[in-house]
Amino acid sequence: MSLDKIRLMSDFLRGGANQSHGRSVSAKGKHRMEVVIPNTSAEKLSGGSILNRSRSHWWNTSDSYQPSAPLVGQADVDVCIVGGGINGLSTAYHLKKLEPSLEVALLEAEVVGFGASGRNAGQIIMKFGGTSPERLVGSYGAERAREAWNYIHRGIALIQDLRLDEDIDCDYANTGTMNVCLRIEGDGHVDEAMRLMERMGQSQYVAYVESERVEQELGSNQFGAAYHESRGGQFNPLKLVRGLKRAAERRGARVYENSPVASIDTTENLMTLHTGLGVIRCKKLVLATNAFTHLLPGARRLGLAREQTPLMVKGVITQPLSPQQWERVGWPRRAGINIHSDLFYSFAPTADGRILYVGGYYTSAPWDRNLAPEIDTRLKRVGPDHLAAFFPALYGVGVAQTWGGPISITPDWIPHVGEARDPRILYACGCWGNGMPCGMQNGRTLAELALGKHTENADAWFVTRKKRKWPSRILAAFLAKGVIRKRHVANRRIGGRMTPPLRFPR
Repeated sequence: MSLDKIRLMSDFLRGGANQSHGRSVSAKGKHRMEVVIPNTSAEKLSGGSILNRSRSHWWNTSDSYQPSAPLVGQADVDVCIVGGGINGLSTAYHLKKLEPSLEVALLEAEVVGFGASGRNAGQIIMKFGGTSPERLVGSYGAERAREAWNYIHRGIALIQDLRLDEDIDCDYANTGTMNVCLRIEGDGHVDEAMRLMERMGQSQYVAYVESERVEQELGSNQFGAAYHESRGGQFNPLKLVRGLKRAAERRGARVYENSPVASIDTTENLMTLHTGLGVIRCKKLVLATNAFTHLLPGARRLGLAREQTPLMVKGVITQPLSPQQWERVGWPRRAGINIHSDLFYSFAPTADGRILYVGGYYTSAPWDRNLAPEIDTRLKRVGPDHLAAFFPALYGVGVAQTWGGPISITPDWIPHVGEARDPRILYACGCWGNGMPCGMQNGRTLAELALGKHTENADAWFVTRKKRKWPSRILAAFLAKGVIRKRHVANRRIGGRMTPPLRFPR
């Protein structure tokens, strides 16, 4: 069968899953979600899935890539993983590393790195889900916050070790991150973060940077004080994901791309997953589908329909800066910059001499199954003016591309990882757009859970706890949209006080 026909079948299944009516069928000892696929025109099928219309900078500048063959026929494995992002690939890699005799297969509906793992802003950040140190300590206490922060610390170390052990060239630069205040808001956020870092036992990794030095280093009078987090830095996420796939395959894991799951059957002894061209039977199932979790066939029956909801995040990357432009800009640390404010912006240099920036104002909450739009022309239009307002030396630097993609958010602001309603089924979601170190560590945690191990990861409080869910799929989108509207108001208010002011199109 040709690759075009395989992709046509994949698009057909995705289109059907997104527009079909499903019904749960049960029989003695067996549950199945049947998907009824309506008639679809060939013209619609040939268009591909909606996210393919906006490929990331990482994809557009990557080496040519040949996807693995899709699943054809039947396969029996010990563990099947659904999802070819950082969570799923890390799970496959660590399962084979911890227990080489296991039969492990991974199913990816598109190609590895198709979701947030291949679309993100290229920063490895010390952050646990969507929480700030203030929120984490305030909600869960200093001891649990320390455990969560150390989980991400181990995730960063895991990325650093794995790229060396498996010879993965992902343009990694251990520059750390500058977390800055806006001058018009004062230095309170940074001062409080420094106090909480000490309470969480993290003070050896952070350094306070006075506002005068921040202005000198960054060439901007918009920022107040900052703290520099030494862990993490910049990298090419798609190179990391593809390298992790190769590493998992070298250890014996089977990766099937263009293999969307159409149904999941569960019996007392086995779970069976049907794709367009094949069937996999497994004893353990790992759902590493993050922002796509609610789209899984049978998600409601599995208890995962309300676990998370997606947000669409958009970013812009500039044309390459000349050496003279970099000299005017400064940035001697070449660290990514994240603003501590309701007016959220993130800036990061790339290995090819560009600046990638993400604007929180342009986040959107899609309705349930409609993960669109993945680009925002307003950000492309006003982004250069905002960039120059923060960094005057960048005035006139052109935009090369804008793109976006879905991230996964949870109602309690922290990642969800652990057992589903059926303890043979494990899952991970809700990395809040900070998922590379978290996802890498989640993969190791899921592997340890699948093997029945009691470890520092598997026994962590956020793994074993009862997870908070969204009240309903519809309410999840309404609540997310409400938060976004509130942020829009705050962005316009704060931006209007800046000099020069930031203007946001309504």
